Formats: sequence, structure tokens, C-alpha cells
Amino acid sequence: MPNIRLQPVQGQMALHVLDVPTFPGEGFHLGIPEAIGDAARCVWFGGVEPVWEELGDGAWRQTARREGELSYAITATPREDVVELRLSLTNESDRAWAQSLAFNCFGCGGAGSVSDHECVRHWCGSGGELRRLIEVPRRFSPRATVQLYSVEGAPPGADLPFVANFAATPDAVLEGWLAIQSRDETRLVATASRPALFLFQNMEYSCIHSAPGFGPLGPGETGEAANLVYFTEGPLDAWRRRMIADLRGD
Repeated sequence: MPNIRLQPVQGQMALHVLDVPTFPGEGFHLGIPEAIGDAARCVWFGGVEPVWEELGDGAWRQTARREGELSYAITATPREDVVELRLSLTNESDRAWAQSLAFNCFGCGGAGSVSDHECVRHWCGSGGELRRLIEVPRRFSPRATVQLYSVEGAPPGADLPFVANFAATPDAVLEGWLAIQSRDETRLVATASRPALFLFQNMEYSCIHSAPGFGPLGPGETGEAANLVYFTEGPLDAWRRRMIADLRGD
């Protein structure tokens, strides 16, 4: 199969995902990142002017800097059924960051075969088992379509100001990925990070986020993370085994 095609939007934290072999004729959107930086004081989209550079073989790199706060680089590499995102973030402030993150959005609302505004085909992992996300208790905020989740091995959402400010995080703790199954149940899209700091889901736009964390960063320090975005065929359990191996680098 040919590789997925990526089309960045110059000056924006946006990347269109086109010509996906497993989803012919449909398009997807990546907001990478919608926010980035200090988990207590993130820079949101519009707060920097990113530059996209073509690297060859369909890959692109986005770089941006907020003077006195941060700089980052994201390399997006397309494969047949996955887009690999490699991220680096540097603390250019005079503050020590207790935790740092990239809030990467995977938007599926424009793909009719997989969009799921009712959350009936969203899947997650908990305690080593696959679960429908709709079965996980929700904590409702004034934005009823939005939900954030703590991740196994990461600080609780309540300890992350970025997450806590949404007031939409239940007590559940999930694995660091989210997936949406296609309507015909033969394909799926998913996002997973190494390391994953928290998850976000918005039914209004049928978007899912696995937010990578860079850990604590002191002034001048740089952290690295990865985010994989999948467009695959086959059953969910087979994909999950593959995803775990991919994140381990097997």
C-alpha cells in the first residue's frame, strides 16, 4: 500500500491527513499541538507562529518558539497505516516546570465511516482489558461533550492544572490510548503516546487525544516524547498488541 499523505497548514498547528489507504476518500485532521508547554501555564494555538518544513518522503517538521517561554519541534512521518509524531520541548523560561505536555488532537469528525458523536464506538483500556469508553463513568462539567482521563503510571489528572481546570475528570484510570471503531467494525483509528500523560475526548467533534508528557523540565532542559496515530484494519485486540510493541520499539 502507498503511504498516507500529510498536508500541513503553514503558520498553524494543523496537519491534514489525506489519501489514507484504509479509509479511501476520507480526510482527518491533526492539531499538533493545540497546546504545549508547562502543564500549569500552557501556550495554546495562536500563541506561536509555527513553521512547517518538508523533509522528503512525505515527512514534515514543525518548529516554533515563544520567547522567554519555550521552543519545540515536531516531526510527522507518514507510513501505510500510521503517522508517527516525534516531539521535543525545551523550557526557555526562568521557571521550573513541575510537569510538561503536548495537547495533540486527532480529529475524526470529517470521516463519515468512523466519526462517533455518540461515543458508542470509542474504546479504551483499563486494568489490561478492553472497554467501551461510554461504559466508563463520566464527570460532567458545563461542557458535557468533553471528558479527560487519568492514565496508568502518570500523575492523577487532579494533580495536573491543565487537566484539573476542565473539571471533567472521573476517578477512572485508563491505559494511555483511545480508539474509535469504524461503523462496519472492520477498521479503527487510534492515538497512543510514549509516555502518555492524560487522555481527552470530545464527542462534539469526534476527536480523541493521547497527550504525551515530557516530565518535569527545569530552565534550559529539553524533553522528548512520541505520539502514534493509527488508521488500521482488523480487530481491536490485535491492534492493541501491535501498539504496545510499537511503543516499546520492538
